[in-house]
Parts: sequence; structure tokens; C-alpha cells
Amino acid sequence: DVEETDVVRALDGLRFKGLAMQAADGGRVPKYRHALAAKLFLEPPELAILGELLLRGPQTVGELRGRAERMHPFPSLEDVEAILQELQEREAPLVVKLARQPGRKEHRYMHLLAGEPQLPEEGQLPAPEAARMQVMAENERIAALEQEVATLREELAALRRELAEFRKQFE
Repeated sequence: DVEETDVVRALDGLRFKGLAMQAADGGRVPKYRHALAAKLFLEPPELAILGELLLRGPQTVGELRGRAERMHPFPSLEDVEAILQELQEREAPLVVKLARQPGRKEHRYMHLLAGEPQLPEEGQLPAPEAARMQVMAENERIAALEQEVATLREELAALRRELAEFRKQFE
């Protein structure tokens, strides 16, 4: 749901930074292409890794190898790790190795093209996943319903006592 004017503004911003250019003239609509490889002096394997990180966010070495395979074949995980190492060791690093998360057995890598990632502070737990949030919400709803049923039972018992006292007056 992006307006055409928003797209034009974004393209103008990318063109100003030298990251996009008009690909061809003379068509019904202008066509654009990225210039990331030329601007950052990237080789095809580096471009494939960065493209996957931009598209899908933080990933493990194995995930990157499998997903970037369409853009550039990687014979082994070590080849992917070597590319990631090169991208980390640049004068202006393009990739960062994230700390291993609790419950995960591998480190993930993230691009730095949007700046430094906002990492949780040490000791701070990561936000629960969507399924966990749904279960927690259902548990809260059930607890609230159980409390309401208990309250209604108490009120009903009190009404029964009052009704019994009222009946005794007429016996």
C-alpha cells in the first residue's frame, strides 16, 4: 500500500546517494536498477549474502548458504563464513555477527546498512514470539473468566442464603 509519490521520493533518495539509477530510457515507465555493487565495490558472492540479509533479516551461515544459492553458488559453509568475515573486516563493516541467542545453537549475522542493530542488553530477555503472546493472552482470558465465575458463585450463594432467610419469615 505504497503511494507512487512515496516510491518516487525513495528512488530520488537512493539516486542522490548513488545507490540506484535509471536503467533505460524510452519506455512507458522509467525502470531503475540498484548500484550497490558498484558503490560498495562488491563481488557477486558478497552481493548475494547482503541481498539475503536485507531481504530476510538476521540468519545463520547455513540459512545464508541455502537461500543465497540462487544468486551465487557456495560450495561449502566455510565459503559463506569467509565472505561474512570479509564483509565484517571492511573499513566500514557491512555485516555484524550477533551474539548467540538463548535456545539457539548457532550465531546469526545481520547487515549494517541501516546502522547498528538495537541489541537487547545483557540479562534482558528477548521479546516472546507471537505464538507465546497468543498463549499468554488466552491464559489471561481464562484466568479472568475463572475469577468471574468464582465471584458469580459467591454472589449466587449469598442470594440463596438471603432467599432462605426471607422464606423463613413466612413459615
